Amino acid sequence: MAKAPLSSAIRVSDLIVTSGQIGIDETGAVVSGGIGEQTRVCLESIETLLASSGASLADVVQTRVFLTDFSGYDDFNRVYREFFSDPFPTRSTIGVYQLALGAEIEIEVVAIRRRATNPQGELDD
Repeated sequence: MAKAPLSSAIRVSDLIVTSGQIGIDETGAVVSGGIGEQTRVCLESIETLLASSGASLADVVQTRVFLTDFSGYDDFNRVYREFFSDPFPTRSTIGVYQLALGAEIEIEVVAIRRRATNPQGELDD
């Protein structure tokens, strides 16, 4: 299959926007284990994308979640809480008919990279 015409993440200054991530393994197949495991893989992928842009999940200010079946909503939230803590990012959760490759969930995020200060009190870039 041809690679889709998109960027996985774009960074503009301190703003990072990711494309939607689905729970796929290294072969490109949707992971088994239901929505909980797919959520975990989505968020691990997002964590990796953010790290490559100098950010982390703590920098996420908004998430958009697409679900094909809300019966897995509790499983999704259980795993989501393992990756995010209070104050949680803003979130939209949208029910959709179908996702790529038959995935049950897709997640995209917006993050703002926070500038850390080094021991001398100067901003790190």
